[in-house]
Amino acid sequence: MVLTKLFNRRWWWATLLIIAGVALLIRLGFWQLDRLEQRRAYNATVAERWQEAPFDLVVEGLPADLAELEFRRVEARGEFDYANQILLKERPRGDVPGVVLVTPLVLEDERAILVARGWVPYNQSTPEHWPQFEEPAGAPVIGLLQESQLLPSGKAPTIPDEPQIEWFSLNVDAVQPQMPYELLPVFILQLPEEGRAYTDLPYREEPLRLDEGSHFSYAIQWFMFAAILGIGYLFLIQQQEKRLARLAAQPPEDGDQPDVQEAGAAVADLSRHSGHA
Repeated sequence: MVLTKLFNRRWWWATLLIIAGVALLIRLGFWQLDRLEQRRAYNATVAERWQEAPFDLVVEGLPADLAELEFRRVEARGEFDYANQILLKERPRGDVPGVVLVTPLVLEDERAILVARGWVPYNQSTPEHWPQFEEPAGAPVIGLLQESQLLPSGKAPTIPDEPQIEWFSLNVDAVQPQMPYELLPVFILQLPEEGRAYTDLPYREEPLRLDEGSHFSYAIQWFMFAAILGIGYLFLIQQQEKRLARLAAQPPEDGDQPDVQEAGAAVADLSRHSGHA
């Protein structure tokens, strides 16, 4: 019986390696299942906060701890100042080059908050095209609160000597000097309003994707690798023991001594095949 051969003199060391390998693969499978549960808990938290009524920035004011508004929609009312509109350049959507329009929303207290209103194609990004993208007067702005952005290097953009329209990143401190009012230290990523057509410009989308990822399929793969390695090893022992028994039954030729090196080579070959499974 194959199981009785696992820890005999010929196979015990290889068996220990295979057991360690199978245990590691199974542990990786359960690790992916743990990550799946974490992802589900995260999704539940995000969905719960997303369904709450929008936080009114005008009435309640900006909280000291912005983490209180993470994953929660915010609402602001005011008047868009299109005369001081800027854009974020080099914002392709798929293969189509474009920009994001950013407009100050002036609030009741004469302060303003920058609103990233959405994407427009590059061929419509110059100021003469902007009037067609203006919003209905008095409509509330609902979106997600975002922290002031930094450059990819982690540094804040240099404050330009002259006002500029085109920016690589939306850093409130850098934009502030060219605005005639105080800006809140954050900006709003505007969400598509109910009933907005998918093709309407500026193009807006909900940035949250609440899926479970590939953790379950990865877990299944790790468990399959463990099964392949374990079962394949048993099959290997069976085949090698039969082969060694046949060799032992034959008259030995000079220098022909089947030994444990053959088993080691076979185990190494099995490990390579299981790694490619």
